[in-house]
Amino acid sequence: MAICSGTLVVQGRKLGHLYVAQDITSDRLKLNSMVGSLLIATILAIALITVAIALYVRRSLEPVRQISQHAGAISAADLGKARVQLDCAPSEVRELARTLDIMLSRLSESWEQQRQFVSNVSHELRTPLTIVAGYVQSTLRRGANLTEPQREALATAAGEADRTIQLLQDLLELARADSGHIHFQLEVVMLNDLLSEVVGMARQYSNRQIILSADKGSHEVVADCNRLKQVLLNLIDNAVKYSDPDKPVTVKLDRQGSQVLIAVCDTGCGIPLPDQTRIFERFYRVDETRARATGGTGLGLSIVKTLVEGMGGRVTVLSKLGKGSTFTVWLPAQSAP
Repeated sequence: MAICSGTLVVQGRKLGHLYVAQDITSDRLKLNSMVGSLLIATILAIALITVAIALYVRRSLEPVRQISQHAGAISAADLGKARVQLDCAPSEVRELARTLDIMLSRLSESWEQQRQFVSNVSHELRTPLTIVAGYVQSTLRRGANLTEPQREALATAAGEADRTIQLLQDLLELARADSGHIHFQLEVVMLNDLLSEVVGMARQYSNRQIILSADKGSHEVVADCNRLKQVLLNLIDNAVKYSDPDKPVTVKLDRQGSQVLIAVCDTGCGIPLPDQTRIFERFYRVDETRARATGGTGLGLSIVKTLVEGMGGRVTVLSKLGKGSTFTVWLPAQSAP
């Protein structure tokens, strides 16, 4: 590197320019080394800061993630006991958790009031409606002097009263289940005998062809015999209502591994795929017009699901438009195959 320079004059003659230089190779090497070290240190510092920030953000968001998981796991039955405990969280998140607890408490109170209201109304209305239905039926039986329009009107009133009574009975059943007051008398049930009895009963009241198909061997499950009868009769009645009168309904009994399955199959119109995920919801009906014509309330399948799950099983549906539907009840087997 040139330190200084100037014109070289000897005896009045300009001979050229004089440059004084210094060797800075070692200094340049040191500078390059320092720049490289500084660059590495900067990269490491940025990486460490990034990791520290990521860990801090993750730790800060962990309570929020816990709140999200907790909220996603809360069901209607857990509202009264659900609470968010975040003692080590930041003050803002703890405030959010307290607000969520207050909201859950209010939701629990509202849910309990709604459940109690449904139970009370169903109970209070069932008795007078039963009396009304009894009087209407008695009038129909003894009314020899009734005109045809009067008889039709009374028959319509009797049918609607019976339908409303059944709706109230279903609401009472679901209210008991929601409040935990529904009890199951679990015992060992021989499904072969139970299905023969249920299919025989269904044939009598439906006057339809119902086929029982069971594999060889006996199948035992631990269940409430009367509740299981209610489930199967409900599924068979549903299959009868929504299938062609000249087509049979098939009830199958089989075993798969440690579970026994009871399938109720029909060849009706089927259920659209988007509706299959909601078919067990209360008051949900695929076709409101047809359900009304067949006397459906939209609670039958919800009761089926509640009763089956109360006995430790599950119920599924497989359906295809124009091909029919298959409702399957899965129950844990009692004995080895």
